[in-house]
Amino acid sequence: MTNVFEHIREHGPYRKFAIDELLFVEFKCIVEEIRFGMWSDANYFVFVTNGKKMWKTHRNDYMVHAGDALFVKKGANIAKQFHSEDYCALMIFMPDEFIKKFMLKFSDDLAYKKNETLLDSDGVLRINMDDFLVSYIKSLEVYFEAFKSPNSNVIRLKFEELLLNIFTSERHQEISSYLCNLNASNSTQLKQIMMDNYPYNLKLEEYAALANMSLSTFKRNFKCIFHESPGRWITNKKIKLATQFLKTSDKTISEIAYDCGFEDPSHFIKVFKKHENVTPLAYRKDVNS
Repeated sequence: MTNVFEHIREHGPYRKFAIDELLFVEFKCIVEEIRFGMWSDANYFVFVTNGKKMWKTHRNDYMVHAGDALFVKKGANIAKQFHSEDYCALMIFMPDEFIKKFMLKFSDDLAYKKNETLLDSDGVLRINMDDFLVSYIKSLEVYFEAFKSPNSNVIRLKFEELLLNIFTSERHQEISSYLCNLNASNSTQLKQIMMDNYPYNLKLEEYAALANMSLSTFKRNFKCIFHESPGRWITNKKIKLATQFLKTSDKTISEIAYDCGFEDPSHFIKVFKKHENVTPLAYRKDVNS
């Protein structure tokens, strides 16, 4: 899977500028319809200005058009682009470290959020647009049209204002709850990261990066929390999800293999048969007979 944050930061003909840990990007894509897996070790906002695109998680599909916006948690998802219109969006990548510094800087204003319970939410969240957010996006477009580096202090202050609006508005509770809990214990964060991302074809090194840990620390902490190795736990979760799809959906074997994060259908069939002693197709026929 492609690390979209790293790819955009290091490559690509995108208009972009970095302020502190933040990365602001005008993302344009002119491609035929395509579906691909991607992940990011930074959270990001997406404000669609033209065309349409779909983000797909193991919970839901999120189609967005011009004027729509999403908040995407660090982690993996599936994207589908369409060739009917050129897709364009403004994206703001926001690593954990920036959020932690922000919450420390505005600790007095956000004190009431300190012990907020983490709301159960998907890896992709729709943003309820309001007049403030629309105005913010218009102001950001001006900087990209100017073809010169903007004043870093102005950009930082305007983005901090955006975050304060999100933290203090009831319209954005799922996002603020998630951001507040980036300061939670390592075990709490690791549990959330694994539950959100096990259905994707990520390497252990990439799970470790999402948890802000070295690979050795990740493996050690994982074993303490889940009482088995990461590889075995992830495989068992993928097989359990696959059995649910086989029982309740009309997805093809290839679609299930892809949606459960296996390398390809043949790999899925091999692993499934090892666990369930039957092929996925035979399992489906048996449960539906």
